Amino acid sequence: MVGMENRLMMQQGAHRQTAPFTLVVSDVHGYPELLENALRGSGFREGIDRLVFAGDFLDRGDSAGECLERLDQLGAETLIGNHDQAIALGYWIGEQQEASKAFREPLLERLRTRRVNLVTSVDGVLISHAGLTRVFAADFDELGHDPARLAARLNDEYHAAVRRQLEHGRELPEPRILDEWSPQRLRVDDADVGPGRLLDGAEQIAGHTTPTVFRRWTEAAFRAAGLHVIDPGTYGLGPGDHPRHYRYAVIQGGAVRVEAGTTEAAMPEARMPEQTR
Repeated sequence: MVGMENRLMMQQGAHRQTAPFTLVVSDVHGYPELLENALRGSGFREGIDRLVFAGDFLDRGDSAGECLERLDQLGAETLIGNHDQAIALGYWIGEQQEASKAFREPLLERLRTRRVNLVTSVDGVLISHAGLTRVFAADFDELGHDPARLAARLNDEYHAAVRRQLEHGRELPEPRILDEWSPQRLRVDDADVGPGRLLDGAEQIAGHTTPTVFRRWTEAAFRAAGLHVIDPGTYGLGPGDHPRHYRYAVIQGGAVRVEAGTTEAAMPEARMPEQTR
């Protein structure tokens, strides 16, 4: 049964958007409902608006194949998440499901053909699964603070590193591109990271946060540092709650906003958007 706020969200989303926009979603983790909630809430129009998926379509839920099929159907630009990479490179990660191993070959094929990347840039906003820190500051400076050029450089570096890992084995993750500072693995909410170590002068969108992300720092602190966090797990709801949950970013008219809430909460204030830029 569709809750009252869900109906309002569908109606408002269907009518409020005019100019084309980019919808950014991450961390659906086998729950296609998380993607569908974002599509409805944002008023996404297939063939008009752009979809970027910022990684982690598998593990946790039981419908990873449905998630991937839907992303393909919508023509999503897809980035790698840490759970996706673990399956592709053949190593264990927490919460990994045995069923996810069936996606190794499809992921490897997407990596070989570069249908999956590490970072992208939309309207000057850097998008990745986990975010970029000052580890990449020298590159950003050298490239004139051009987000698109930085994304292209990091994608080239990432695909070369993945090829080496596949050829020679995963003995040690390569510094900055595959290790704990990688844009697919970083934990921005760790005590030794936080807003103060994010890449200066860059506006970013990323997922991969834990339910405790806003206990150590506020969302406003991350926004002030240029990061919009979109992991729908940020609220820390249990698996049974995830299908009612949504958190995503919209890039439109040079602005980024994040919308979040629970579709059956009937609390309009819970989904008040943040407006920046």
